[in-house]
Amino acid sequence: MVSFPALNGPDGLKALNDHLLTRSYVVGFQASRDDLAVYSALETAPSSKDYPHAARWFSHVEALLGQSFPGKGEGVTIAGAAPSAAAAKPAAPAAPAAPAPAAKAPVAADDDNSDDSDEDLDLFGELTEEEKAAKAEKDAVIAAAKKRGAEKAKLTKSLIIMDVKPWDDTTDMAALEAEVRAIHKDGLLWGASKLVPVGFGIKKLQITAVIEDSKIESMDAIIEEEIVRDGESETIQSIDIASFNKL
Repeated sequence: MVSFPALNGPDGLKALNDHLLTRSYVVGFQASRDDLAVYSALETAPSSKDYPHAARWFSHVEALLGQSFPGKGEGVTIAGAAPSAAAAKPAAPAAPAAPAPAAKAPVAADDDNSDDSDEDLDLFGELTEEEKAAKAEKDAVIAAAKKRGAEKAKLTKSLIIMDVKPWDDTTDMAALEAEVRAIHKDGLLWGASKLVPVGFGIKKLQITAVIEDSKIESMDAIIEEEIVRDGESETIQSIDIASFNKL
C-alpha cells in the first residue's frame, strides 16, 4: 500500500512528485483506482514548475477520465482522507452457484400450446458491492473534474495591450483616450496607458485592458463596432492589438 501526507500542502505534493519521478502511475503500469483516489484528493493541479512529475501525472489522469482504469490498485492512504476503495473494501466473496433448474416435462409434438423458446436469460448480472463502490468513486471524480473545469473557464481572464493611432499630429490625444475609455462592457476593465512616439510628431496611445473571457467573446468586435466604428471616429484612425495573453 502506498501512503502520502496530506496533499493540500507542500510536503504532500513533494512526496507525490518524488513518488512519480520514475513512475507513470501511482502503482503498476496501468491507471487504477489508486490514481483516482489520489487525483480526487488534490484540490488543484500541481504546479508544473514546482512539481513537474506530479503535474504530468495529473494531466494524464485528467485526460483518462471517462475511460476505463484497468490497473489493479493496491490501495493508497492519504493523511486526512479515507483510504482508496482498493484497500478499504475486501474482495467480494464469490456468489454461490445457483441451483440447477428443474428439468422440463416433455411436450407432445402436436401440442398447440407448446413453448418453442426458453425464457430470456439475464446475461448481465448485477454489479458487486465492490464494483458499485468503484463506479461511484469514478463518477464522483469525473463530476469534480468537470466542475473544476467549468469554474476555471469562468474565471479565466486575458490581458490585452492595444495601440490606438490618431488621424494626424493635430489630434487631441486626451480626447482620443477618453473616447476609448468611454466604452463600458461587463467583463471589460481598462488599465494603464501611455503615449508612444511613432514619427513626424505623431504619437499613438498604448492602453491595456483586462477582459473576462466568459463575458467578452471578441475584443475585435468591440473595437470595430464601438470604438473605430468603420472609420467614423473623429479622433481614432485605427486600433491594433499589440499583445494578447491569458492571465
